[in-house]
Order: sequence, then C-alpha cells, then structure tokens
Amino acid sequence: MKNRSLLSLVFGIISLFLSVYGIFFGIVGLILALYTIRNDKNTEQKGRRMAIGGLATSIIGAGYQVVGIVVILLTA
Repeated sequence: MKNRSLLSLVFGIISLFLSVYGIFFGIVGLILALYTIRNDKNTEQKGRRMAIGGLATSIIGAGYQVVGIVVILLTA
C-alpha cells in the first residue's frame, strides 16, 4: 500500500521536471494514486496522504507539460 503511494508521489514529482516525458510520468502517477485511494480503504493515514500528494503533483506536472507543449506548437 505504501509502496504504491510513494511511487505515485515520486512519479508526480518527476513529471514536474521532465519536459516531454513528464506527461507520461504524470499519467502513471495519476493512475497509481487513484488506484491506491480507491482500492485501499484500510490504508494507514500516511500512505493515503502520500497518494493524495502524488495525485496533486501528477495533475500539476502533466498539466504543466501539456500547456508547455501547446504553447510551443502555437508559437512555431
């Protein structure tokens, strides 16, 4: 349980810093976080908080990368 939570948080943080591949890491982190939050009802509070952090960073990272790519495509 905590492994998936930590992995979703790590993928979310990685998605913030990588340029094009950040989208893929963000999507993987988002899927892992949603899976952990929905299926593991009996997880301890720390694992759930890490999964929520992974969800937030994955959404921000993937969204940031999508906006960056759209801006690059529109200005080219």
